[in-house]
Amino acid sequence: MRSYNWKKHNKIKEKEFEILLHEGIRIINNSKEPWVEKQYGRHPYPPRSMVLICLLKVYFGMPYRDIESLIRSNKTFQEILQLEKIPDHNTIQRAMAKIPMDYLQDLNQRLTFSFKKRKLTLPLMQQVSA
Repeated sequence: MRSYNWKKHNKIKEKEFEILLHEGIRIINNSKEPWVEKQYGRHPYPPRSMVLICLLKVYFGMPYRDIESLIRSNKTFQEILQLEKIPDHNTIQRAMAKIPMDYLQDLNQRLTFSFKKRKLTLPLMQQVSA
């Protein structure tokens, strides 16, 4: 019987996630704002934080409600995302629809380049190239 090394698997997943999060933050913070905030109405969530939430949603393959729950239950995510208040699933969905396609393509290209430069690949990158 073949056994799987789950401890090693978990360490690899943690490292992948850490790299994705840190690289995503670096790239998003060094990019232009994804959209211009309106000057009226309620104070919006920071666009860059919303893009990072959407990036995590896609990486984890989670529905909007689940990514909301994950962020709500994880204080570390809240600190990293610099959120005082947690956006609900509808707000996350509207943010996803609001991100311009050219911004997404640039973000994807820069993330992919960053991982290839380090000779790293995330499972999602392997699925796309397969």
